[in-house]
Amino acid sequence: MDHYLEGIRLFNMGEYWHAHEQWEICWLQSDQPEATFYKGIIQAAAALEKWKRGQLRGMRLNYAKSRPKLVAVGPWMRGLDVAALIAAMDRFVSAGGPPAPTPRITLDPPTAAALEAHIRTVESLSHHE
Repeated sequence: MDHYLEGIRLFNMGEYWHAHEQWEICWLQSDQPEATFYKGIIQAAAALEKWKRGQLRGMRLNYAKSRPKLVAVGPWMRGLDVAALIAAMDRFVSAGGPPAPTPRITLDPPTAAALEAHIRTVESLSHHE
């Protein structure tokens, strides 16, 4: 399984805890600058998981750890629009959640195509169980 793409799929579905777990596998196997990138998106997912649990302070604290890592890796990493994620997270965290839109991950076209193929594979496997 492509743990990176699975993490993106789960994040965009609002399954932040499970996205975090997928990306942790990637983080443990990565070198810099990817390790910083994974740590940043893991902490962003953790922040949103805290929000889901009604823990706004935890959301703010996790995002405060995530943001500098995301800024450090630059506007794009592994096909992910890091700048857009930072902007969405900034809006969401400063608003304390809704009415700001829940952050979603935006991808470049090749990575988006890979994600679509991954989703088809996951859906196909789940139909065979």
